[in-house]
This record gives sequence, structure tokens and C-alpha cells, in this order.
Amino acid sequence: MATETNFASILDKAPSEVERPKPFPVGSYITILQGIPRQDKSAKKETPFVEFTHKFVSAGEDVDENELAAVLGDRALTDLSIKNTFYLTEGSAWRLDEFLQHLGFELDGETSRREMIENSAGHQVGIYIKHEPSQDGQSVFARVGGSFVVE
Repeated sequence: MATETNFASILDKAPSEVERPKPFPVGSYITILQGIPRQDKSAKKETPFVEFTHKFVSAGEDVDENELAAVLGDRALTDLSIKNTFYLTEGSAWRLDEFLQHLGFELDGETSRREMIENSAGHQVGIYIKHEPSQDGQSVFARVGGSFVVE
């Protein structure tokens, strides 16, 4: 019922009352992976992909505090998440491998990528947020631009 009420309240608002969300500021963040990653195919080219959900834990010193406060409003950083998609092609598998290493998995040849992906929930990893313009050039979106090992 809460979803219906929330949806109804959105429909009852005038479009002039809605503000476009600000993107997360660029910089480094510590995150924890939530749930089993989604595996699917892209709509246009039907390229298989795996999509991880990162729940934010903390922001790095390189993140602008004022920009972050503007994005958060009255929410806590730890209440928010961001998606991270890896396309599964021969030419891009190295990106997924690097990410899996940053999660703490050993790429020893004994464990398949599928097993590592299925066991990734709860792993801590650092990510870098970058800004990317929309296709029409009218907006800017926050995207995961890379990852790193959390010490």
C-alpha cells in the first residue's frame, strides 16, 4: 500500500513541483554489494550483462561535501545505492575480472566468473563516480567509472 500512496502522491503533484535530481558528485566512495547481481541482455544489441547494486557506506576525501549535501538533502548516504553494469563480451571481460579482484576474489582459474558473481553480495569495494552527459546533452548522470580494493 505504501507504494500506491507514494505513486499517487507523485501523480497528484504538478510537473512544476518536481525538480530533476542532482547527480552524485565525482570522487571515491566505499560501498557494499547488495543482493544477487541481475543478469540480462541489453535492449538494443542484446548484449549480455551483469548489473551489481552498490549501497553507499562512505564518501572519500576527494568528494565535494557541499555537492554531496545538496544531493542527499535529508537522506543519509547509507540509504542510497547505484547500479554498476558490466557487458559480457570477449573484449570487455577483463573489466569484470578486475572488478572481481577488487572484491577480493582470487582469479586462480578454479572458480568461474559465474560463481564469483553469485557470491558477491556483502563484499565491500571502493568505486569512483564519474559524470556522463545524457545522449541529448541536456543532463548529466553519475556513473561508476572504476573500482578499487578497500583496505
